[in-house]
Amino acid sequence: MDRTALARATEGSDAPTPGYLYLDIAKSISSNPSSCKEAVQYLTRRLQKNNHNIKFKCLKVITKTAESSLTRGQFKREICQDPAAVSVIKEALQYRGPPDPVRGDEIYSRVRNMAKECLDAVYSDNPTSEASTGMG
Repeated sequence: MDRTALARATEGSDAPTPGYLYLDIAKSISSNPSSCKEAVQYLTRRLQKNNHNIKFKCLKVITKTAESSLTRGQFKREICQDPAAVSVIKEALQYRGPPDPVRGDEIYSRVRNMAKECLDAVYSDNPTSEASTGMG
């Protein structure tokens, strides 16, 4: 597991995560089963932070990795078998905080929407979009 890639993809800044990192993370997770388990534990710990950017980015990494054809469903299974990971994602569905002076509740609704998208990706039985379009 590439911990530096995961740390960079889930940093607390407002800057978006570079798209190539999702592919790098999926490749490193698919290398062996223990790295998949370690990644789930790392992302679960990061999701417990109270920073909206970290929560959003962790959920996005989970979603993109679960949808990746490189992990062959291994990452999805690992998340589903970890009750702590599932509960942390479900907690993000209710994530709220004080309104931001500029963006209001948008930063929290973004996390809630990504949590829903994340659960949909983890529990979907459909082939990944990459596999169905021939990319990847």
